[in-house]
Amino acid sequence: MAADTASDILARLLGIAPDEAQRRLDRFAGGMAAELLDRKRLAIGGLGVFSVVHEQATRQATSAGTRYQPPRNRVAFEARKDRTGDAERIATGRLGMEASEARRFAKALGEMVEAVKKGPGRLELRGFGSLTLVSGALRFQPEASLEALLNIGYGDLKEIVIPEKQPDKQRSPVPERPGGLKKVALFVAVVSILASGWFLYRQFASAGFELPSGSDVARTSAPASVESPSPVTAVAPEKAPSASATSQNGSSSPDSLILQKGRYTVIVATFSTKKVARQEMARLSGGGRRVMIWPVKSGGVRYYRLVTGDFDTRPAALDSMKAMPWEVSRNGYIQQAQKNVVLYGEQGL
Repeated sequence: MAADTASDILARLLGIAPDEAQRRLDRFAGGMAAELLDRKRLAIGGLGVFSVVHEQATRQATSAGTRYQPPRNRVAFEARKDRTGDAERIATGRLGMEASEARRFAKALGEMVEAVKKGPGRLELRGFGSLTLVSGALRFQPEASLEALLNIGYGDLKEIVIPEKQPDKQRSPVPERPGGLKKVALFVAVVSILASGWFLYRQFASAGFELPSGSDVARTSAPASVESPSPVTAVAPEKAPSASATSQNGSSSPDSLILQKGRYTVIVATFSTKKVARQEMARLSGGGRRVMIWPVKSGGVRYYRLVTGDFDTRPAALDSMKAMPWEVSRNGYIQQAQKNVVLYGEQGL
């Protein structure tokens, strides 16, 4: 005799046919999925609590480069024995049951869960997920379609791998023999002296030597008027545009900033699409923290970094990271600007 299934147990508790019990169980599983998508949390008496947990994008340094995993939402399950929950409300609001019928269904559902733990050890909720008894505890495996609905806002994001830049190979200096430079310098000096002597000889040999007369001496010994040199005006280096002057930059928007060359910022995430980057920017901003977008290009592909802060030194950026919420700082890292770059706000890009 085949072991009882969850629908068989529910059919006996409600006094209905197994096919009808399975149909009601499937409808209830659909109601659970809708409830979780809307409220991000639901509790089923005798079973436990289901909740939506957001996982941020992760960053991992590998030999091939920096690997970024996209963010995602997942379903977390915590087994509880509480008899109260949302089953009756779901049956009434989403399945259209009468109050008395919904109350009876919720009670039977809790008893069914206890019977499944003692019997088949598996409960399948089509369209929502399945629960399996492992070492006396229920483990939940969400349905792939449910996870797809939870992550519909992230589209088909794939992991990003940004290869590391290989340092340019420097040519090793040609070894020099000891004293070689000194010998060359001495030879050049001797040649220069001989050439100068030959030039002077040719000049005076053609015109002859002549001593100056007294009048010439008097004339040449008179002090010449010395013109004081005009002061040299130092050309001030061009000042890098400041954050408040970004409106003069044609590529920036009213809420954009310029991260000046040599300054530091904290990169909290990297995405391959502008849409997701803007969504995450809005979600991570808050609590006095402003998150902005830094577009970069690598290997012909454009990426979008989410950054926060503008710091003079690396220690200052590190201190700021320590004060950030864990979900923001756990995959963050510090980046120094190699040139002036535009950081875009909500109105940018």
